[in-house]
Amino acid sequence: MTTYGLGIDTGGTYTDSVIVDMGTDKVICFNKALTTRHDLVEGIRNSLGGLDRTLLEQVTLTSLSSTLATSSVVENKRASVGIVTIGKEFDDPSRPQHYINITGRFRMNGEEEIPLDLDTAAEALAKMRGHVDALAVAGYLSVRNPAHELRIAELADEILGVPVVCAHALTSQLGFAQRTVTAVMNAGLIPIIHELLDSVKTVLREFNVSSPLMMVKGDGSLMNSETASRRPVDTILSGPASSMMGAMAMARVKDALVIDMGGTTVDLGLIRNGLPRIDEEGACLGGRRTRVRAANVSAFGIGGDSRILVNGRDIMLSSVRAIPLCIASRKWPSVREAILELSSVTDDRSPDNGLEGDILQETELFTLGGNRSTEGLGHLDVAFLGMLSEGPMRASEAGRRLSTSPHAFSLARMEERGNLIRIGFTPTDVLHAAGTYVEHDRETALVAADYLSRKCNVPLERFLEIVQDRIVCRIASCVMEKAMLGDSGTGELSTEDRAIIDRTLHPVSEDYALQFRLRTPMVGIGAPVCTWLPPVAERLGAELILPEHSSIGNALGAICGSVVEVATVSIRADSENLSENVGCRVFSGKGIRSFDNQQEALDFAKEEASRMALEAAIASGAVNPEVEVSVEETIVELCSNKRFFRGAEVCARATGKPDFS
Repeated sequence: MTTYGLGIDTGGTYTDSVIVDMGTDKVICFNKALTTRHDLVEGIRNSLGGLDRTLLEQVTLTSLSSTLATSSVVENKRASVGIVTIGKEFDDPSRPQHYINITGRFRMNGEEEIPLDLDTAAEALAKMRGHVDALAVAGYLSVRNPAHELRIAELADEILGVPVVCAHALTSQLGFAQRTVTAVMNAGLIPIIHELLDSVKTVLREFNVSSPLMMVKGDGSLMNSETASRRPVDTILSGPASSMMGAMAMARVKDALVIDMGGTTVDLGLIRNGLPRIDEEGACLGGRRTRVRAANVSAFGIGGDSRILVNGRDIMLSSVRAIPLCIASRKWPSVREAILELSSVTDDRSPDNGLEGDILQETELFTLGGNRSTEGLGHLDVAFLGMLSEGPMRASEAGRRLSTSPHAFSLARMEERGNLIRIGFTPTDVLHAAGTYVEHDRETALVAADYLSRKCNVPLERFLEIVQDRIVCRIASCVMEKAMLGDSGTGELSTEDRAIIDRTLHPVSEDYALQFRLRTPMVGIGAPVCTWLPPVAERLGAELILPEHSSIGNALGAICGSVVEVATVSIRADSENLSENVGCRVFSGKGIRSFDNQQEALDFAKEEASRMALEAAIASGAVNPEVEVSVEETIVELCSNKRFFRGAEVCARATGKPDFS
């Protein structure tokens, strides 16, 4: 009997869906629809609406991938989060306003060193009431003893009544700053992932799909929707990880550089020996290291929806996302009218302010975002948002109506908060203006391109060539950087490496030129790759694989994975005891156990790690998961040539297919 799986990918621009024969991995049917950030249900409904409804009702498993979590972190668009740290300050430049550090501390052996200051905690939490949507709690050495975090969580439940995230529940690894960042991200993403999951469930009910709902994690494995709603931070890099799974399934390669180009970012990840390369230190996103187990994917701020602006005479590519004009004009006729008015406008002004966030363009309008809260905004910003309820509008028009400068509006801040969304000229518009890709409104894109070309005093054809060349160079530099980082094993390029990239893509001498040859095949995933990647591959001397269904690779990858849960238990030998049969303590994150010798401790740790991984896999939707256990011991060898056990990390990995029932 044929079993059907439904894969859904909610990206920054498109929501893709595909029905797959689970026995043969054959694509039966697929569809694409625009992602509607203001109401996710609409885009998901439009995507599923193009599939065979009879087959939809036979689906036995639905799996979802999404870039929403990644984009929310990169664009800093998350819920308002309060933080309570215990025993150590959280010195982070992006630390939220509602933050308190209280006294309380444990030693490395899990014993309490400083009691918890509950009175200060209660007072701080009371001040946060009504101002935060979620709370993150992170205690120094809480992975050794989580008692303080758990007590603050209980207190927060009583006072705040919002979701509370404890750092020890997300990771058993040491590293206070990374654990705190992870907890803060998780807390801020809870409302976003709840909205996504609720939207998907709503549409599945409409189409009579009653199968279990899974979601792709950042390492390419799956978890059920219940686990995802508690641990949304695990969905960071879900979209890119899903694209890597889809690339392996379609291209049938064991080694490749996967390039997933979406609306907001270009995501690059390496496949080695048939598996995504995992970032063992934890995913790094927005320049911040987390403790999230994820594929080693690098997200670069260039995509089909990246903002293109002209600053005086300079053409700039921005990582800020904008709704392409060619798409917006179909949804809002007023956008088309506003842009077509520019066909007779000349603009030879002196250079704009060099700060990207302060540059206003007549080719850009704004529309309302999903966040309708105006708390903390000035009266002019509130008035501007009120005007946007009538439809998209330029900031200059709002300024004229309010008799103020358009620079008086906090546009960048409202954009970050999700109060408004920018509509502007993007790489998607470039393709439409050039006639390369004309699925949407070409005329609007062409008029905008012509206006911007006049603004920077460049003929239209040359303007489009310059912009396309810069986009190709940007993508090529991202590929070179990823390849170099993968080869070096470091997290940052050297000055020499960056010079090689710059000299390769931007020659400065007539006498010589550098050439770069990528020996690993490139596999392209995403709708724009057929246009942008061939010239990139040509510049880098790379083999390019564009699978038949590359445009829906993420949705296909979403249905290909298994449930994988990892649990780690730590063992530490008694610090003063250098005997061959030393006493040990075992730390599982749930409690502390003492043993008279290391063998007893190892036996217990293996059993406990296996139990924890098995329980987590079943809770995440696995059926009959299998467990593998690995042990990494710490041994000290003294000058007497004697070896002494000092500790161990016991890791259990439980793997199983999703439960279709």
